[in-house]
Amino acid sequence: MLWFVYRLLTALLAPLWLAFLWLRQGGRLRERLGFLRRCSGGPVWIQAVSAGEARLALKLGAMLEKRGSAVFFTATTAAGLELLRKEGRAPCAFPADLPFAPRRAFRRVRPGALVLVETELWPGFIREAAMRDVPVVIANARISDRSLQRTLALKGVFGGNLKDVFVAAQSEEQAERFRSLGVSSGRVTVAGNMKYDLEPPAAFLSQVEALKARLGEPGSPLWVAGSVREGEEALVLKAHALLLGDVAGAKLILAPRHLGRVRVSIEEASKLGLRAARRTDKPGAAWDVIVLDTMGELWAAYSLGHAAFAGGSLVPCGGQNPLEPAFLGKPVLFGPSMENFKEPAALLLAAGGASQVDSPEKLAAELSRLLADSEAREAMGLAARGAIAARRGATEKAAGLIETAMASLRSDGVTE
Repeated sequence: MLWFVYRLLTALLAPLWLAFLWLRQGGRLRERLGFLRRCSGGPVWIQAVSAGEARLALKLGAMLEKRGSAVFFTATTAAGLELLRKEGRAPCAFPADLPFAPRRAFRRVRPGALVLVETELWPGFIREAAMRDVPVVIANARISDRSLQRTLALKGVFGGNLKDVFVAAQSEEQAERFRSLGVSSGRVTVAGNMKYDLEPPAAFLSQVEALKARLGEPGSPLWVAGSVREGEEALVLKAHALLLGDVAGAKLILAPRHLGRVRVSIEEASKLGLRAARRTDKPGAAWDVIVLDTMGELWAAYSLGHAAFAGGSLVPCGGQNPLEPAFLGKPVLFGPSMENFKEPAALLLAAGGASQVDSPEKLAAELSRLLADSEAREAMGLAARGAIAARRGATEKAAGLIETAMASLRSDGVTE
């Protein structure tokens, strides 16, 4: 009954859903309806939601290709599709979980396995895969408190198909959550967090040089606020204004999580008397804040900064990834809201590679301390990088689970 209700609701809401995908997440309407590129050879189909998951998908896909598997990529958002394209892939948009779209997509891709990165549990796709004996693997699996309660309430929609899903969980806590949803214990593996295996993008060095040229190599203390969320811009910029009272000439690179917030960031800086410019503006020396209005340069920005702040954490958004600056040996700061990165945040704090603050005033004070003390800054950055190095290897474990899943089921499960 729940499956019938789900399918009825998705059919009724299809026009609104497709309009949203068209306007906000990269268009490609035919692909959203399941008309994906035809494939042969039973590729591993890896689905990533946005840019963060796409980076993990690329690392996993490259490892599978080295082991002899073909790989087919999809992503949901425009950011995810663009990142995959920039890395030399030819991705398709992930189809909406509407009636007939999953069936059409499976017929065209004919995958040997479907890999969903992190948190995606789409009933239609999981049901279709089960009907075709195509193994489903959740890689880098995690599920938030809110999503867990919602999924538990709707577990009947999956019709028992979750028991056959393979899960490479980030932690034992996450593994237990998937078991509570009905996944068979023997198919759940604690693989660790694939984010610890990330490395800078292929264009990293050229991006660093290009950004250096834009900044004019000021030689001033520089910090980076990455993936700043809506409503957080004013808090971060207030911290920078306060910092300038202690550290004359300090500079900030602010990277909004969504490019639609670039204008807001510049307006908020102006209200505080800060000189702000876009990354793509003509070079000039008279600035306090550069706002990144480009895609894919955050790693380069982190590498040039003396300290980094992980956004989405001074507002109740669950935080953004603190591991990228830590990988580059930078001291990491973040606010109290790190629910989405609870385990990495705790790891960095325990290692002495991060500091947690709960206000713009405390953020400014901690930045002032770090920017004035190069030895403390270097020790904190080394601790952050060391903590990550000790946790690497999750991607290889996930790749092994995918191969196990493919070997455990019929290789000819996809049918017309």
